[in-house]
Amino acid sequence: MKNINSNLKLFVLLVFLMATMLNCEYQKTDFGYDGTIKGVVKDSEGNPVYGDILVNDIVVNLLGEGDQQAIQVRVDGAGEFMNTKIFPKQYQIYITGPVVPIDPITNDFSTTTELVKDFVVTPFITPKAIKATVTGTSVAVEYAIVANAGKTITKSEIYCSTAKYPTASIGNYGKTYVTKTAGLGTAVSGTATITGLETGKRYYIRVGSLASGSTLFNYSNQIMITP
Repeated sequence: MKNINSNLKLFVLLVFLMATMLNCEYQKTDFGYDGTIKGVVKDSEGNPVYGDILVNDIVVNLLGEGDQQAIQVRVDGAGEFMNTKIFPKQYQIYITGPVVPIDPITNDFSTTTELVKDFVVTPFITPKAIKATVTGTSVAVEYAIVANAGKTITKSEIYCSTAKYPTASIGNYGKTYVTKTAGLGTAVSGTATITGLETGKRYYIRVGSLASGSTLFNYSNQIMITP
């Protein structure tokens, strides 16, 4: 009799657990939930505002209801961002970095599981790599830099690297990639020359600029060359 009662209790418990699991509205996957946010950060003219995927430069932040810390989604060198593992709750979404702050938006990922959203911001500085002219193992880079929102330029550099989307933080990594940097001071336009490139190697060129009052760089478009 004791065995029958024990088995009955175990059966009731299993049924209860199965019913509870089936009634769960959201199923957790191996890597979290499957809410998705993606998009592009742009300026008012529709041009991407380029980031640095290696550091928290331009970041899309998602502060969930009841959370103390926001999920940070870095904006990459193409101005794009994406996270595919957002939990099903309401989030306040805002951008931080070397851009003029904009009003946050909200999205409830328990009802809208995929949010495709482009953000329009004003970067502190808008650098542009205009043209790169290769001569032998040297490259002359023409550039133009515009300060926005009352900011001034405190420092600018040109990066020429065998790694894509070079930045102030990339440096060199043994034989994996090499980066050459040329300082531009506070000039707003001109041409800078980088020498000592290797023939037959592919290089990527970008301009980075630092605004007054900021510790984070704004970056330009990317130019690809092969000496």
